[in-house]
Amino acid sequence: MKKMGLQDRMNSLKPYFKGIEMYNDALIVRVSYPSNWKAYGSVDERIMVTPSDSDPNETYYYADSSKATYDDMFDLIEETVKANNEISMKLKLLQEKGEELKELFSTLSYDELLTLKFVTSSQKQSKRKPRKKANPDVVEAVTEEPKVEDTEIIEEEEE
Repeated sequence: MKKMGLQDRMNSLKPYFKGIEMYNDALIVRVSYPSNWKAYGSVDERIMVTPSDSDPNETYYYADSSKATYDDMFDLIEETVKANNEISMKLKLLQEKGEELKELFSTLSYDELLTLKFVTSSQKQSKRKPRKKANPDVVEAVTEEPKVEDTEIIEEEEE
């Protein structure tokens, strides 16, 4: 697969990408994210992030040109956009599933609710190692579903 050129990468990041420049030996990329998004520098600290003084949604990625390239910076920005979009979709899904649960709790009996289970397709598959995250500082994703064990109810004796 052919790697995208810089112009294609800038175009693919619309509406977030706002500008690119070089100041002395520093590479700078300016982006604008929604206010609830987070931006992270690279794990190895070659690429740093700073918010704009004039616009709360604007963020600057910067790096020393001897330590990083614009391609490295755009890789990090693309990861950030992907991670924030996934988080947004998960939050929306959580709200939808919360509404479904409210409906169940308002219509089912307590005994019926005790049988409620959460099952995903990944729980049905064989046990495989979780996929390695591309950049753990960009997204802290849960790699395994929590296991709900049967819980024994212990009643306290009255003294």
